[in-house]
Amino acid sequence: MKRILVILAIGLLGAAAQAREIARIDRATQWVRRAPVSAASFDRAIVEANATDTTGARPIALLETNYYTFNPGEPLQLRVTVDPNGFGAPVTMYLYNENRTTGERRYYNVSGAPLAAGVQADLFGTAGAPVPVFVPSLNDFVLFGTADGAPLSWGVSGVLGASIAVPSGQTGLYQFVFELRDAAGKRVLSRSNAMYSYVNETVNVSGQITASQHWTADKRYVLHDYVGVAAPAVLTIDPGTVVYGGDGRATLFIQRGAKIMAEGTAKRPIIMTSAQKVGSRAQKDWGSLVLLGDAPINVPGGQAFLEGLPSQPQYSYGGANATDSSGVLRYVRLEFGGFEIATNQEINGLTLGGVGSGTVIDYIEVLHNKDDCVEWFGGTANAKHILGIACADDALDFDNGNQAHVQFAAFIKRPENDEADSNTLTEADNDANGSANTPLSNQHVYNVTSVRVASATGNYGAVLRRNTAGAYYNAIVEGTKLAPVNIRDAATISNGNNGTLIFDNSILFGDFSDAAFPGRTDGPDSRNFIFNVNKYNRNVDPMLAMGTPTRVRTYMPDLTPLPNSPALDADYVAYPPDNGFFEAVDYLGAVGPGDNWILSGWANFSDN
Repeated sequence: MKRILVILAIGLLGAAAQAREIARIDRATQWVRRAPVSAASFDRAIVEANATDTTGARPIALLETNYYTFNPGEPLQLRVTVDPNGFGAPVTMYLYNENRTTGERRYYNVSGAPLAAGVQADLFGTAGAPVPVFVPSLNDFVLFGTADGAPLSWGVSGVLGASIAVPSGQTGLYQFVFELRDAAGKRVLSRSNAMYSYVNETVNVSGQITASQHWTADKRYVLHDYVGVAAPAVLTIDPGTVVYGGDGRATLFIQRGAKIMAEGTAKRPIIMTSAQKVGSRAQKDWGSLVLLGDAPINVPGGQAFLEGLPSQPQYSYGGANATDSSGVLRYVRLEFGGFEIATNQEINGLTLGGVGSGTVIDYIEVLHNKDDCVEWFGGTANAKHILGIACADDALDFDNGNQAHVQFAAFIKRPENDEADSNTLTEADNDANGSANTPLSNQHVYNVTSVRVASATGNYGAVLRRNTAGAYYNAIVEGTKLAPVNIRDAATISNGNNGTLIFDNSILFGDFSDAAFPGRTDGPDSRNFIFNVNKYNRNVDPMLAMGTPTRVRTYMPDLTPLPNSPALDADYVAYPPDNGFFEAVDYLGAVGPGDNWILSGWANFSDN
């Protein structure tokens, strides 16, 4: 009898513990709706999840910390935005912290404390027993935070706990990662990461840098006003370093003869951004990054001064060295810039004045800049893997005899702060006067995608004008307010007819009727250029995984062509020249199957 009583007692205690655990989960999941957990529902959920490969429908997630760098004692907070995006199957939610140097991960559950190293569990269940939920609709939902009203705080208590205490004396590079997986917790449907670092010093930077410097990731750097790197100085920036624009004029100028060596990695990009906390950032919070080199431009005399700035040596560019090097930019993010130097003259996300082909530019993101994403003023600098999100003006702007090669570039227009004359893909001129000055602008661009969220603002996809030459292949242009391509003026039309200007092997999905060229008479010339002079353009739906662009979809933009997309028809693909720069491709657009470099974790898609 005694043994039976003990067994009953153990059973009762076990039942009580289980009831407490269920109650705890129920309390913690008030912000989501739990899903059935039967075997049948699991199977159905997995089938629906696997179907996302062909439909493209999957939930959207955006994870953000309140700041990118933290000194000891500063509050680290975390928030998430989630949208079902038409996905109705149950999912499981996973949150973990990762050391970006060692790769060690620590998962979290609703207790708010990290689990032991090596233990993997979802937010609401335990290791090996995830709790499925339906995808909630959450906007800037705080996971960790304290409602203290501090300058770095969002002023909201977090559902998983208070602000995370930043340890004293510890530096390092980390990230939180939020995943939505299938109901069994086996397959990742959506992922978003929020990078941050622990630092031990704030370094204020101003004036001219005349001797070489080395900026490291255990410090944060704050620019004040115009900061110049003068020849022959070299500015070296370590992977994972964060540089802030401390005021509206804060801009980093790499002058002729100087170099910047900013070589980030996918896990440790170099970030140059607004000094405001996440949620309070905006275009024009600072200037951005300007490179000035010694390569040829077509301005008489071979030298010019950056527009809007004084005619002083530190702002001059242009020369005779086509292979000049201004250094290396690799995995660099440029965010919330665009200081207005003068009326209608803002600093671009990345400005390249007379920059030479010895410069390496690869994996660059420009986020919410007031002017163009990237603008070339002459020069021969080439660029790969360019990502532009919500730039107010043009995506790629070519001028003053530029000779760039560009491959793999993606641009997404959001409605906020967009301008009426902004073009989603490019604006190309020989020069401001449309002269015949040489070298003639002759950029070669392969594999670009531009999409736009529908709004009342915006302009064309590509505006080719003022006697530009050049070649554009394998482009996808979708969602422009006006026509996808507009070719203007007699000199440019002549270049198109004689073959020195080409735009071919592209999907241009939009309106080419006369109504799409308001106030202009060059609609017939544009149509003739696109569909008759060039033979392999199509006005068809590119069928991208993103679907019709919406604002929330730009938080996790998947520009991969779906399996039956016309962008994968090899008969319409132009094969780039084998010149040591271009890579072989068998698809149109910036992103090909199996290589989604946009969503590989290095980029940021925040809206503020």
